[in-house]
Amino acid sequence: MNKSITLDERLDAARALRKQGYNCSQCVFMAFNDVHGLSSEDAFRIIGGLGGGVGGQHHVCGTVSAMSTVLSSVYYDAPANKIAAYGAIKECCGRFSDINGSVVCAELLADTPRRKPCMAYIEDSITILHKHLTECGVC
Repeated sequence: MNKSITLDERLDAARALRKQGYNCSQCVFMAFNDVHGLSSEDAFRIIGGLGGGVGGQHHVCGTVSAMSTVLSSVYYDAPANKIAAYGAIKECCGRFSDINGSVVCAELLADTPRRKPCMAYIEDSITILHKHLTECGVC
Protein backbone atom coordinates (compact mmCIF):
# COMPACT_ATOMS: atom_id res chain seq x y z
CA MET A 1 0.00 0.00 0.00
CA ASN A 2 1.35 3.42 -0.98
CA LYS A 3 1.86 6.10 1.61
CA SER A 4 -0.67 8.89 1.24
CA ILE A 5 0.78 12.09 -0.10
CA THR A 6 0.40 14.97 2.33
CA LEU A 7 -0.81 18.44 1.48
CA ASP A 8 2.65 19.84 2.20
CA GLU A 9 4.22 17.32 -0.21
CA ARG A 10 1.76 18.33 -2.93
CA LEU A 11 2.46 22.02 -2.35
CA ASP A 12 6.23 21.42 -2.42
CA ALA A 13 5.89 19.47 -5.68
CA ALA A 14 3.88 22.29 -7.25
CA ARG A 15 6.40 24.89 -6.13
CA ALA A 16 9.22 22.85 -7.66
CA LEU A 17 7.28 22.46 -10.92
CA ARG A 18 6.61 26.20 -11.04
CA LYS A 19 10.32 26.95 -10.59
CA GLN A 20 10.98 24.65 -13.58
CA GLY A 21 8.64 26.73 -15.75
CA TYR A 22 5.45 24.68 -15.67
CA ASN A 23 2.23 26.68 -15.96
CA CYS A 24 -0.47 27.03 -13.33
CA SER A 25 -2.68 24.20 -14.60
CA GLN A 26 0.26 21.81 -14.89
CA CYS A 27 1.42 22.57 -11.34
CA VAL A 28 -1.98 21.68 -9.89
CA PHE A 29 -2.72 18.69 -12.10
CA MET A 30 0.73 17.14 -11.75
CA ALA A 31 0.61 17.48 -7.96
CA PHE A 32 -2.16 14.86 -8.16
CA ASN A 33 -0.53 12.34 -10.52
CA ASP A 34 -1.20 9.69 -7.88
CA VAL A 35 -4.94 10.43 -8.09
CA HIS A 36 -5.53 10.67 -11.85
CA GLY A 37 -2.95 8.00 -12.61
CA LEU A 38 -1.32 9.62 -15.64
CA SER A 39 2.42 9.76 -16.08
CA SER A 40 4.06 13.14 -15.62
CA GLU A 41 4.73 13.29 -19.36
CA ASP A 42 1.09 12.64 -20.27
CA ALA A 43 -0.22 14.94 -17.53
CA PHE A 44 2.10 17.72 -18.71
CA ARG A 45 0.84 17.49 -22.28
CA ILE A 46 -2.86 16.96 -21.62
CA ILE A 47 -3.37 19.81 -19.18
CA GLY A 48 -0.87 22.31 -20.56
CA GLY A 49 -3.31 24.16 -22.81
CA LEU A 50 -5.44 25.20 -19.85
CA GLY A 51 -2.75 27.43 -18.35
CA GLY A 52 -3.28 31.17 -18.28
CA GLY A 53 -7.03 30.77 -18.44
CA VAL A 54 -7.19 28.45 -21.49
CA GLY A 55 -4.22 29.09 -23.69
CA GLY A 56 -3.35 32.41 -22.09
CA GLN A 57 -6.75 33.95 -22.89
CA HIS A 58 -7.49 34.70 -19.22
CA HIS A 59 -10.78 32.80 -19.13
CA VAL A 60 -11.34 30.32 -16.26
CA CYS A 61 -8.19 30.17 -14.13
CA GLY A 62 -5.91 27.29 -15.13
CA THR A 63 -5.69 26.15 -11.52
CA VAL A 64 -9.47 25.81 -11.37
CA SER A 65 -9.54 23.96 -14.70
CA ALA A 66 -6.88 21.56 -13.44
CA MET A 67 -8.73 21.05 -10.17
CA SER A 68 -11.89 20.26 -12.16
CA THR A 69 -10.01 17.81 -14.35
CA VAL A 70 -8.62 15.91 -11.36
CA LEU A 71 -12.14 15.73 -9.91
CA SER A 72 -13.45 14.43 -13.23
CA SER A 73 -10.88 11.64 -13.11
CA VAL A 74 -12.22 10.62 -9.70
CA TYR A 75 -15.97 10.98 -10.18
CA TYR A 76 -16.63 10.65 -13.89
CA ASP A 77 -16.13 6.94 -14.57
CA ALA A 78 -19.44 6.57 -16.45
CA PRO A 79 -21.87 8.98 -18.14
CA ALA A 80 -24.39 8.30 -15.37
CA ASN A 81 -21.98 9.86 -12.84
CA LYS A 82 -22.13 13.31 -14.42
CA ILE A 83 -24.19 14.73 -11.55
CA ALA A 84 -21.70 13.55 -8.92
CA ALA A 85 -18.78 14.92 -10.92
CA TYR A 86 -20.46 18.27 -11.49
CA GLY A 87 -21.42 18.50 -7.82
CA ALA A 88 -17.84 17.97 -6.64
CA ILE A 89 -16.53 20.43 -9.20
CA LYS A 90 -19.10 23.09 -8.27
CA GLU A 91 -18.27 22.65 -4.58
CA CYS A 92 -14.53 23.06 -5.08
CA CYS A 93 -14.91 25.93 -7.56
CA GLY A 94 -17.21 27.62 -5.07
CA ARG A 95 -14.57 27.32 -2.35
CA PHE A 96 -11.99 28.85 -4.67
CA SER A 97 -14.32 31.71 -5.55
CA ASP A 98 -15.17 32.30 -1.89
CA ILE A 99 -11.47 32.68 -1.10
CA ASN A 100 -10.46 34.69 -4.16
CA GLY A 101 -13.60 36.47 -5.35
CA SER A 102 -13.68 34.82 -8.78
CA VAL A 103 -12.59 31.82 -10.86
CA VAL A 104 -11.83 33.98 -13.91
CA CYS A 105 -8.13 34.49 -14.62
CA ALA A 106 -8.53 38.06 -15.89
CA GLU A 107 -10.42 39.05 -12.74
CA LEU A 108 -7.91 37.31 -10.47
CA LEU A 109 -4.99 39.06 -12.16
CA ALA A 110 -6.62 42.49 -12.33
CA ASP A 111 -4.81 45.26 -10.50
CA THR A 112 -6.91 45.17 -7.33
CA PRO A 113 -6.13 44.92 -3.62
CA ARG A 114 -7.21 41.22 -3.72
CA ARG A 115 -4.68 40.24 -6.39
CA LYS A 116 -2.25 37.52 -5.41
CA PRO A 117 0.64 35.94 -7.28
CA CYS A 118 -0.30 32.94 -9.45
CA MET A 119 1.56 30.64 -7.06
CA ALA A 120 -0.96 31.56 -4.36
CA TYR A 121 -3.83 30.50 -6.65
CA ILE A 122 -1.99 27.24 -7.34
CA GLU A 123 -1.67 26.67 -3.59
CA ASP A 124 -5.34 27.52 -3.00
CA SER A 125 -6.49 25.02 -5.64
CA ILE A 126 -4.23 22.26 -4.34
CA THR A 127 -5.37 22.88 -0.77
CA ILE A 128 -9.06 22.84 -1.72
CA LEU A 129 -8.68 19.73 -3.86
CA HIS A 130 -6.56 17.85 -1.33
CA LYS A 131 -9.04 18.63 1.44
CA HIS A 132 -11.98 17.50 -0.70
CA LEU A 133 -10.31 14.27 -1.75
CA THR A 134 -9.21 13.55 1.83
CA GLU A 135 -12.77 14.07 3.11
CA CYS A 136 -14.02 11.67 0.41
CA GLY A 137 -11.42 9.05 1.27
CA VAL A 138 -9.57 9.29 -2.05
CA CYS A 139 -6.32 10.61 -0.50
